[in-house]
Amino acid sequence: MVHQLLTPQQEIRTGRLVLAPLTPADIDVVHALFSDARTWTHLPSGRHAHRSSTVDMVQRKIGGRARHGLGSWAVRTTDGAFVGVGGVDMTAGHVWNLGYRLVPEAWGNGYAVELARAAVDEAARTAPDVPVTGRVLTNNPASAAVLRRSGLDLVWQGPASVTVPAGVEGQVWADRPLAPAQRSWLVANA
Repeated sequence: MVHQLLTPQQEIRTGRLVLAPLTPADIDVVHALFSDARTWTHLPSGRHAHRSSTVDMVQRKIGGRARHGLGSWAVRTTDGAFVGVGGVDMTAGHVWNLGYRLVPEAWGNGYAVELARAAVDEAARTAPDVPVTGRVLTNNPASAAVLRRSGLDLVWQGPASVTVPAGVEGQVWADRPLAPAQRSWLVANA
């Protein structure tokens, strides 16, 4: 499948947020966020215990943006306060993965929905033939609500691909029907 990519905006402003491509200068604030256990209550094993994990993640996200024309952003309020990381990143399953992680002090302000809607819009503008998807665990209904409010629909629920507490399942959300290979990859990585 050949994708026609449009050049994305380097910085996007929403009503209350400034979304700028991640850079190495963001590593310290990103590590503080990704090492904060409060931001990993739904998947404690994802927490970054070492700064090197954050360096690797930021480098992968920068590389993904260079290869695919779009990726995650450092998320700041219009007054410059860092509130998180989020956006869409291309997966090995050839779908955009919508994701975000916000500092606990920013929770409950609607920033996740504002960010997610901007990411879905920019993905549609950059590569309109590529589905936007999101993966969440059933113990995180707030994130599922963000995906729903961003225009995605639940397309699968079942066993998670990571170790989770009993009764917790994985979910796959998408903005359109998925090709069988895309769906299979998402289910295997839910």
